[in-house]
Amino acid sequence: MVVQRSATTVATVLEQPLSLVVDSNDDTAGDYSPNHRHRNKRLRSDETGTRLGTSDPSRVTVPLKQSASTGASTSTMALPTPPTTTQNLINNEFGVSKTRVWMKVLDPASQKLLARVPDSTPAEIQKAVTVADAAQTAWASLPISKRKALLFALLGILQQHTVDFQQSLQLEVGKTLQDAESEFERGIDAIHTACSATAEMNGKHWTTNSTETYTIHQPVGVCVIITPFNFPFMIPLWSIPYAVITGNTVVLKPSEKAPSTANLLGRCFVQAGFPPGVINIIHGSSVTVDKLLSQPLVSAVSFVGSELAGERVYEHAKATRKRIQVEVSGKNHGIVLEDASKTKTLYAIAGSAFGAAGQRCMALSVMICVGSTKEWIDDLVQLAGSLKVGCGSDPGTEVGPLITAAAKERVEDMIDLAEAEGAEVVLDGRRYCVPEYPEGNFVGPTIITKVQTSMQCYQDEIFGPVLVCIEVDTLDEAIEIANENRYGNGCSLFTTDPVHAQTFQRKINIGQIGINVPVLAASGPVARTANKDSFLGDNECGRSPWQFFTMPKTVTALWR
Repeated sequence: MVVQRSATTVATVLEQPLSLVVDSNDDTAGDYSPNHRHRNKRLRSDETGTRLGTSDPSRVTVPLKQSASTGASTSTMALPTPPTTTQNLINNEFGVSKTRVWMKVLDPASQKLLARVPDSTPAEIQKAVTVADAAQTAWASLPISKRKALLFALLGILQQHTVDFQQSLQLEVGKTLQDAESEFERGIDAIHTACSATAEMNGKHWTTNSTETYTIHQPVGVCVIITPFNFPFMIPLWSIPYAVITGNTVVLKPSEKAPSTANLLGRCFVQAGFPPGVINIIHGSSVTVDKLLSQPLVSAVSFVGSELAGERVYEHAKATRKRIQVEVSGKNHGIVLEDASKTKTLYAIAGSAFGAAGQRCMALSVMICVGSTKEWIDDLVQLAGSLKVGCGSDPGTEVGPLITAAAKERVEDMIDLAEAEGAEVVLDGRRYCVPEYPEGNFVGPTIITKVQTSMQCYQDEIFGPVLVCIEVDTLDEAIEIANENRYGNGCSLFTTDPVHAQTFQRKINIGQIGINVPVLAASGPVARTANKDSFLGDNECGRSPWQFFTMPKTVTALWR
C-alpha cells in the first residue's frame, strides 16, 4: 500500500493529538506540535547602526558602544535586506571580498536570491590567518577570568538578538520556528558549558620532600573551525567558545549554503568586545578550505560535515601535522521491541526521522522492527503522513524544505534506487508540492519497507526525511545489524524492560545510545562520543574540547 501524499494536516492520529517529542535540531528535544507558537516579525534594524552596503561598500566596521553599567559593548544590529553580499570578517572589520568567484544562496522554499557568497581570495585567507596569529599571544596573556567575562558579555548580546537569529535560520536554512528556537537555546548552552570548564585547565600537581611535578595547559594557537549548513548557529558554538577561553584565536569557515547566521554571530563577538583578530570569518567553497588548511600558522582544525569532505579535511590536516577533530555522517538505528509503549515510540521515531527535514546527523533514519512491531508501520505511516510540510516561517509547518534543489534531487534519487532494488515505498514524499511555494525544495516524509542491509538506502546517509524499515525476530539480531553498520553516531532502543535495556547498552557498539528516546547530541559537560566511521581524530563538545584546544606541559622542579 502506497499512501498518496497531501499537504492537508490530519488533526489526530492513533487517537492522540499530534504533539511529537523530537530531536528537533541535530540534537535538541522539543514539543513538535502543529499548533506551536509562530512569530512573523520583520528583521529588526536600528537607524544608528551601520548597515552593510551603506557608506563605504567595501568595508564596514561594526559600531561599538560601551555599557557604563556592565562594561560590555552593546549595540543593535542593522540587518541587511536580501539579496545581500556576504562579507568576510577580518580583524574586527567586515569587508567585501575582491574575488571574481561568487556563489548564490537561495531561499529553500521560494528560490528567491538571498545572498551572494565569495570564494575568498588567497590573500584574504592569508590575512585572516595572519591577524589571528598576531592577536593570539596578547589574547592568551589575558587572565582567563577576562576571557570568560567576554563570553558572558557575548551571551547577553546574543540573547538580545534571539529573534534575529531565529529568523535568519528560518529564512536561509528553512527551519521551522521551533527548530530555530531549539538550535538557539543549545548554542547558548554550549557557551555556558565552555565557561564552566575552566577549572579543568588547572592541571595536576603533586610533591615529594624535595621535588614538585605539575602540568599546565597552554593554547595551541590559530584554530580553523569548519561548520555545516544545517546548524549554523549551534555547531560553531560547539568549538569557538572552547577555543577562545583557552587562549586561542579562530578563523571560522561557515557553509557557503548558509553564511548569514555566521556573520550575525561575528557581529555579536565584536560587539561583546573581543579584540581584533581573535574571531575572523572567511567564506568560500572547498577551495577556500584547502587554502586554509595549507596555512602553516594554523595549529588545529575542527570540522563537522559530510563524510567525503571530512575525510579530505582529516587527511590534509594530518599531512601538515595539525590537530584535527572531525565529525561526519551517521546512520542511526531505532530498535523497537514488542514491550515498548507503541504510541510514545511512534511519536519519538517520527519526530526524529522527519524533524528538521531529516537534515541532521543524529536523525533516526532506520527503524528495526522486532517481532510483531512490524505491524506498527501502518500507524507510523498515518502519523508521518499527517505532518504539515511547508515553508519554515509559515504557521503550523512541521517539516521544512531541504537546503538546495540538488539536495532534494539526491534524496529523491535515493528513494528511486530503493524501489529499483526491491524495497517498497509505503509513504511517498517525492515530488511533494506546496502550492504557495511551487519551486521549493520539498520532500515529504517517506517510509520505505522490505529493506535489506545490502541496499544503498540502508548503507548511505540519505540526509532527508526518509525512514527505512527492517524486520527481525530478536533483539540480538537487531543489535548485530546495527553493529555491522559502518557508522557509529547513535542508536536507540524502545522498550519497557530494563533487562533488555541493559543487554542493549552492553552489546551495542555505537558511541551514543538512547533508551526510549532518540539520541540527542550531548549537552552540558558530556562529550559527543561517536565512533566507527562517524568521526576522525578527537570528539566534539563536553570535557574533551578544552584538551583539544590546549597543549599540556609537565614541569618537574627540584628544590634542595
